[in-house]
Amino acid sequence: FFFCQGRSRPPPPRPRRCQPTAPMLAFNVKTTEPVPVEERLRRHVDTSRFPSGHAFLKDLQGWREKMRSQRFGTNGAEAVRDGQLRYYALATHAEHHFRTVDLKNEAKVVFRWYDTFSTRRFVDQPDWAFERASVLFNVAGALSYLATSQERGDPEQIKLACRYFQEASGVINELRKIASSASWLSFTPDMTDDFLEALSCIMLAQAQKCFYEKAVADGRSHAIVAKLAAECAALYQDAGLKLKAPLLQEAISSEWLAVVDWNRALFDGVQNYYAATALGEAGEYGACVSRLTHAVNRTAEAVNMCQRHSAALQKQFRDAHALAKDAHAKAKKDNDSIYFDRVPPYATLPKLPRHALVKPLRPEGLDVPPPEAPPSPEKPDIIGAAAAFGAASLEG
Repeated sequence: FFFCQGRSRPPPPRPRRCQPTAPMLAFNVKTTEPVPVEERLRRHVDTSRFPSGHAFLKDLQGWREKMRSQRFGTNGAEAVRDGQLRYYALATHAEHHFRTVDLKNEAKVVFRWYDTFSTRRFVDQPDWAFERASVLFNVAGALSYLATSQERGDPEQIKLACRYFQEASGVINELRKIASSASWLSFTPDMTDDFLEALSCIMLAQAQKCFYEKAVADGRSHAIVAKLAAECAALYQDAGLKLKAPLLQEAISSEWLAVVDWNRALFDGVQNYYAATALGEAGEYGACVSRLTHAVNRTAEAVNMCQRHSAALQKQFRDAHALAKDAHAKAKKDNDSIYFDRVPPYATLPKLPRHALVKPLRPEGLDVPPPEAPPSPEKPDIIGAAAAFGAASLEG
């Protein structure tokens, strides 16, 4: 029940809390064909200017093969992230060392990378920037996998998940910078700017969802939770619109598209569920009923969209719908029998305020030192640690 403050009636009990733990998305690494970079570039090494050139090429070749074979299931997402970052640093240096070499015509070095969703699609490019961008996609994928591997019911692990999602978004943004100034014109669907922009948005939405879930678990006020949910809803809405491009609808996993749509509907409903509490306490009973009506409808849409999936997954959406439906029934009954406040159309209500707590973060491993300078000893040597680990693995 929702009663106006100051009436002689007892204050209304607050609605129960709705904490949808809808599935979060991670994406797999891209795959690539072997390339004999050491063999093809050996004759282009000028030992007078690059004395360690042959050793560098051997290291580059070894790490490319290691990077190419890494998988989450066999290596673990953390090792995949570190291995991809190590090769990214080497490829960045290779781009500098062999900047005068025509990879296509002189060295016959062409990189082939496959789409992560439509695995039969591929693009060939004789371009180090293309190689580096593709590896960054894998770094972001590893970060997304690390994020979804965290137990979000644990206060510390949910913080880690939130950070990993933001770092994944930051890596994707770095990838977009490389691709935007690229010389190549062919892209697999997963490397188009439309998809990368949507992907970055999804990662931020999931990071924001971590804050939302933490706020619910910590018993924060409904006004705060409503603002956090409103930002989730807006981010999922933006991502959903970007994924409507025909090429992406055809190429991207249908499950991915579905999960984004579920969350769009869910958080649109949830933000109104929480916002309705403040309206009821302020005596705006008609607006409260209007927002709860919308919350019921939108959470019902989410339930309908996921009804073919597992019962455990459906339960999360059904619980959110049940809470909204129960709150709506009580608020409507109270308004119809006591307050008789006009219920405005939902479209006439103001947009709910949003509170964004996330942004793209740049992992330290992206800051590759110049080829001539060693990594600064004042900062953690992530690349060096990864190199030591990889060297031991290669020797084994």
